Amino acid sequence: MKKHLLFIAFILSITACEFGSKKPAFVEVETPDSIPAFVEYRIEVLNEKSGPCEQDSLSSQCTTYAVEYPVITGMISEQAKAEINENIKSAIFDYAFLTEKPESFQSLIDELSAEYTSILEEYPDYSASWSMEVNSDIIYQDSSFISVASTIYSYTGGAHPNQYQVYRSYDLQTGKAITLSDILSSGFEEELNQAAEIEFRMLKEIPPNEELKDRGYFFEGGTFVLNDNFAIINKSLIFYFNPYEIAPYAVGSTELELKLTDYINLLNENGVLNDLKN
Repeated sequence: MKKHLLFIAFILSITACEFGSKKPAFVEVETPDSIPAFVEYRIEVLNEKSGPCEQDSLSSQCTTYAVEYPVITGMISEQAKAEINENIKSAIFDYAFLTEKPESFQSLIDELSAEYTSILEEYPDYSASWSMEVNSDIIYQDSSFISVASTIYSYTGGAHPNQYQVYRSYDLQTGKAITLSDILSSGFEEELNQAAEIEFRMLKEIPPNEELKDRGYFFEGGTFVLNDNFAIINKSLIFYFNPYEIAPYAVGSTELELKLTDYINLLNENGVLNDLKN
């Protein structure tokens, strides 16, 4: 926490400031060259299309689906394996549905196909093709957890496509998604959010004396708060804010890295990251 205390002291010592020039706002996550495997898994692939293009490849009236996601097959208990596999799909479905959360990828495809067919019946000359793409994979493995990143892209005829990034880490003992409360000690929220706001401002080059809303970022009550869209990657927490979540679509997404070595005092001694205290 030393660097955060110094930064706070710096803020208090001035009435106005401007951050100096910085590199482009993105997070580079350092990962080891060789990642040990603590689970065995395969990538499930699903490619389908529906609409007139099924019979006529020249037709522009088409809905295509390209789905890839990991399925855990071994090295952990059957209970944890089943739980993680279900949770990976559920996290994707939270961001990829039309009217209600689907129970499977097939039900998602069926709903999207039915909606597209309905539009073609009402507007026979409609020529915009729809698409749904899901790319999900394990991006980090540890002896006690794995982390998964999922990208969900869809275009269903609107002004622009939608794309969401979903980060999750899963406990290899229980199969449950790991929450911040599983990692950090009780009462961590205020200190973590204050430190995270400093990192956010540095990333976006927003001076401490300027309101976030003046730069187009909106948080409930005007107070910066982390979300639950995060994963543990190489001793860091990587948070992801999708478009529309804290800013208009034109502003885009935000990825924020918090190095856990800066928050040792907040770690839960009984949590999955208790080894960092040693």
